[in-house]
Amino acid sequence: MESLNLHDLGMFLDSEVYVIKEEIPSLISKNSLESVSSIAPEEIREDASPEELDLIYEGNFEKGILVIYEGSHLEPDLREFLFNILGAVKCSLKDIALSSAESIEEVSQSKIDELAPNKILVFGKLNHTIFQIKQHDYEIKNEDGIEYLFANDLSAIFSNKEFKKSLWNKLKILFEVNN
Repeated sequence: MESLNLHDLGMFLDSEVYVIKEEIPSLISKNSLESVSSIAPEEIREDASPEELDLIYEGNFEKGILVIYEGSHLEPDLREFLFNILGAVKCSLKDIALSSAESIEEVSQSKIDELAPNKILVFGKLNHTIFQIKQHDYEIKNEDGIEYLFANDLSAIFSNKEFKKSLWNKLKILFEVNN
């Protein structure tokens, strides 16, 4: 079979073909160098953007609570600890959206806004615009109708009694829990 150039391919392709500038080097091979080099620079579209990712989370999000933990996954003992904490404020997996910082960092703020949480709990560090709201750990912030609570990483809370007390005191306020 002979090698086809873009003109020949255009004879039977019924939709536009886009070449992304960054992918050109990987597309170029010894056999196709001539046909790729025949693409005029003005024919390469700059507006081709990758499709935005949706937020990956566990849970049913019935109470509109987004819980974010540092890292990519929760160790079994920390997961149990987190669900004990949530149980104490009358929440379970069906009530929340549980997501790793790694998943949150891959999505834009608009994807978080689409989810429309009314409370966001952040355990640990996060490289996202949400983290810009943080001023101090264990401080409840209300920003645009969303209540935020930032705390240490779950592993630090798990092993530190003072962090546990600080977290519990703020969760009682945030979730209106009476002793």
